[in-house]
Amino acid sequence: MKFSFKFVSLFFFVLSNISSSYAFIISQDVSKRMNINNNINLINNPKIGIVDFRNILKESLTMKKLGKEFLKLERELNNKIKKKEEILRNKELKLRSSKNKISNEKYVKEKNDLKKEITNLQKFAFSEKKELNISFQLIQKKLRDVLASIIKNISKEKNIDYVFLKENFFLINNFDLDLTNEALKKFDEETANLKIQFVKKKGK
Repeated sequence: MKFSFKFVSLFFFVLSNISSSYAFIISQDVSKRMNINNNINLINNPKIGIVDFRNILKESLTMKKLGKEFLKLERELNNKIKKKEEILRNKELKLRSSKNKISNEKYVKEKNDLKKEITNLQKFAFSEKKELNISFQLIQKKLRDVLASIIKNISKEKNIDYVFLKENFFLINNFDLDLTNEALKKFDEETANLKIQFVKKKGK
């Protein structure tokens, strides 16, 4: 399936935000501290976990479903706008052809009315596209929050002290540390019913 530029841009916007927002998730324990000097001295025998956020988003059934939903909504909106544009183009052609058949006053009035309709359509297109993009960004934020919560809960269940992004590791010899598959499964289970909710419709 061919993704639109807007969806791809938004998708990678999510990935970049994940790297900065969730570089690591720490299970809080006031009895354990990190001492920072020239080198970071971790707590004695820390238990570490690793998660691949990029892979979760790539393989997630929820993200794939929402991606298709976004493209469908975008396509429907573009078709709606094109139909309105076609109507206005026909009105313009009709007005031009009748220029010499009607009074100048009537022609000027209809021309001004047409300009207003064109302006209103431009405002409508801008507003609807902006709403769609904001709505998609909101569901992405919700997904990030859900995923962060899932990772945190898994780390607590396994008594893990630190969870790091897999992309920050050069070499991993113990794949028992990898929480990605477990997090992916729970992520899809908890987000299966999520849909893109339009901002205006949600506020009604």
